[in-house]
Amino acid sequence: MAPFKFSITLTVRVSDLNYGNHVGYQNYFSYFQEARIAYLAQFGYTELDIEGYGMIIGEANCKYKQELFLNDRISIACRTQEIKSKRFVMQYEITKDGTSCAEGFTKNLCCDYRSKKVIRLPDAFVSKIQSFEQIT
Repeated sequence: MAPFKFSITLTVRVSDLNYGNHVGYQNYFSYFQEARIAYLAQFGYTELDIEGYGMIIGEANCKYKQELFLNDRISIACRTQEIKSKRFVMQYEITKDGTSCAEGFTKNLCCDYRSKKVIRLPDAFVSKIQSFEQIT
């Protein structure tokens, strides 16, 4: 599989910890979201504005591999792994010091919030993602 072309770096905050004094499972999805927001921003998009439409998550998955603790510096890489007419699948990997700590994916849909219906991904969006990721 090709290497990730995009990543962000974050520091684990005290509010990310659970009673076990490590990062709570739900925060990994927040890390994925932070990376996804930054990824979309490089193309001029937000989760609420992809060529005038919003996006929703149809499915989310995370495989936990190693604990994360307060003040850990982590890298969250993301990419669009697959793009179809009405969805795009993003893959994520969280690493610390080069070690994989979690992997996951989200299945993302484009939504017309006015009609509350899933729509085809806008052509301009598809073109930008395919060009960046070199996928079809």
